[in-house]
Amino acid sequence: MKRLFLAFVLFLVSALAIAAGPLTSGQLQTLKTLVRADPIATALANAADDVGLAAWLNTGDATYTVWRTDVTIDECNAVIVWTEVDGLTAGKARIWEWMKSLAVLNASRANIRQGILDAFASATATRTALTALAKRLASRAEKALASGTGTNASPATLTWEGQITYADASLIRS
Repeated sequence: MKRLFLAFVLFLVSALAIAAGPLTSGQLQTLKTLVRADPIATALANAADDVGLAAWLNTGDATYTVWRTDVTIDECNAVIVWTEVDGLTAGKARIWEWMKSLAVLNASRANIRQGILDAFASATATRTALTALAKRLASRAEKALASGTGTNASPATLTWEGQITYADASLIRS
């Protein structure tokens, strides 16, 4: 029961840590520049269509990949090849056990990604699946505020994560 409670507390802390925070003035300016560079977004801003502008900013960019900050252990368990886990050496198994104790993996951290690489050999399906699971596509807003190349081979790191609200869109267009 204590272990379940601890896992729940760790999950809540992780969820709060990755929740979208308020946009800084610099981030608002970056997003304003993004909006002004696109004719559709500019039209939405000029029409004071905050809901439409928020939807435009929250639309995914099909070409820009980022590291996820919220990979759950349940998701990991769904892609693991269990015979590969059984074949881990004691040291590699210990790395994986330690990572599993986190409940949520923040793949934007280089040491978390390195832990996956260290635990599972390069030729394993588990390493390939966990690495793919650790990536996602960014929204237009997230892309504008991210750091890195954003390719599938070299995903970017998010500096802000979340959904733009209509209130955010109002600040962006003003």
